[in-house]
Amino acid sequence: MTYDAYWLGYLAGHADAKTRWMHYFGLFFGQLLGIYGSYAYAWWVGLLICPLSYYLAYLSHEFVEGNSNKPYATRPIWSVVSFFRMMVLEFSGQLSKQLARLTPEHFASEHP
Repeated sequence: MTYDAYWLGYLAGHADAKTRWMHYFGLFFGQLLGIYGSYAYAWWVGLLICPLSYYLAYLSHEFVEGNSNKPYATRPIWSVVSFFRMMVLEFSGQLSKQLARLTPEHFASEHP
């Protein structure tokens, strides 16, 4: 499998904007908030915020996309790279070009 094929499968698994924004918060901004809270307030604040924000991203697959995030665990490095790529493209306004590349086959596949 090529990275591009994986990327398109990953993107199909995060096609709904609600899922993507829950991921941006849960896997990036929520983690930063937890780290900040542990330094600014108390060490245990991060222990509460970080897992809860991660869980938000995790649940978005089942309740928003109706899919599983398990296929992405097969290539964890590619998954992390794809997450940051997706977030950078979203914030730079260029993600729509990548979303336009998706075909129905990308959504039917359970393996990115």
